[in-house]
Amino acid sequence: MLKSIVRELCPPVFLRVARAFRKTAPAAPSARVGFFGDYGSFEEALEDCGADYQSDGILDITRRNTEKIRASDQSDIPPVLAPFLSSFFLAISDVGRDTVSVIDYGGALGAHYFHVRRLLPEKYKLRWLVVDLPRTARIGREAFGSEELSFADELDPNVEADIVLASCVFQVLRSPHDTIKRLLSIDASHFIFPLIPLTEMEDDRLTVEYVSPTVARMSIPHWFFSRRGIEKSLSSCMQISRWRHAEYTNPLDGKPCEYFGYHLVPLHGAAMDGSSGL
Repeated sequence: MLKSIVRELCPPVFLRVARAFRKTAPAAPSARVGFFGDYGSFEEALEDCGADYQSDGILDITRRNTEKIRASDQSDIPPVLAPFLSSFFLAISDVGRDTVSVIDYGGALGAHYFHVRRLLPEKYKLRWLVVDLPRTARIGREAFGSEELSFADELDPNVEADIVLASCVFQVLRSPHDTIKRLLSIDASHFIFPLIPLTEMEDDRLTVEYVSPTVARMSIPHWFFSRRGIEKSLSSCMQISRWRHAEYTNPLDGKPCEYFGYHLVPLHGAAMDGSSGL
């Protein structure tokens, strides 16, 4: 069943990089940039994306940025990463072993691994598996693969994991709630899901995001989730923490949509004190 997870992957790497670069490069006045529509199906949204659904240029940008992160000897932590890193190191402490296995679902070319590796004491060893699209996984293996960092375009149902990470990915999947449930079925101790766009709407809303042409000609289906619906999908686990990404919003219908992260543990193995907050 878990092998089917990879079939849900769209280009989350494109989404993350495009959004970061869009903030620094204004679009042409006539360009349609942002989130539009209220689609009844993923296929309908894809049809409106047309030939601009994928962009190799964005993947090239991601490769260059990941190379910079790998080469950097600075320990500055971007604000958007701080709550993820706090949850990750709490999880490592709870696992209680010097070798920790991580599944990084939709993890692009391994940027999260390089951020963690820079801060993690050398006594800890990582088995970090990124699962992403076939071309992304191939580039990852060729350019960034190592004894600790590996890449796959499908997930072995027998893979072992202590921590499952899925950051800024559910919103670009065909069936995000099914994927959440499948990821939570993995035999892992901790699940960390940063950067989920939540609204107070009754139902999820599917839009198309049009990226600034100063970055690339690209459009992609993008979900904005009902908070109630997401928390129902996460309810098979216990929340250790929930946080709001105060520095990260996107406008929907002229109003800012806030992004949240979750750190969860299986209910059957919950040994930590549950808490949640903003």
